[in-house]
Amino acid sequence: MTAPDLQPTRPLLLIVDDDAAICSAYEQIFGAHGYDVLTAGSRSTALAVLAKVSGAINVMVLDIGLPDADGADLAKEIHQNIGPRPTLYVSGWADEFWNLSDAPTPWLVMQKPIPIAKLVAAVDYLAGRRATLPDDI
Repeated sequence: MTAPDLQPTRPLLLIVDDDAAICSAYEQIFGAHGYDVLTAGSRSTALAVLAKVSGAINVMVLDIGLPDADGADLAKEIHQNIGPRPTLYVSGWADEFWNLSDAPTPWLVMQKPIPIAKLVAAVDYLAGRRATLPDDI
């Protein structure tokens, strides 16, 4: 008798960005790098998506500026509802506008546009797929 062929679980990534083109690009990029991806364009949609999967996400990529919430506030709400999740905050704004002083941890922040290799490395790090970050992140 042989053991069943078990496939490793793909980490589930939640991407919240109000730019549909970015959500689509991230979905393709991370899908090709072994992630299952859920996307949302707003706080309310993100919370609905989370409810559908019973909060079973591994990592979040959140735009800091959403139409109906601040990304850090959304992260706090999600963390209160389902527990801590590693989070990559992204923004097209200059870093002097970011206030992540009370954001739930662990987290990283990157300014758009983000080179694909750096984006994937950051999420891989947060997902526990790599032990260290590249020096330039």
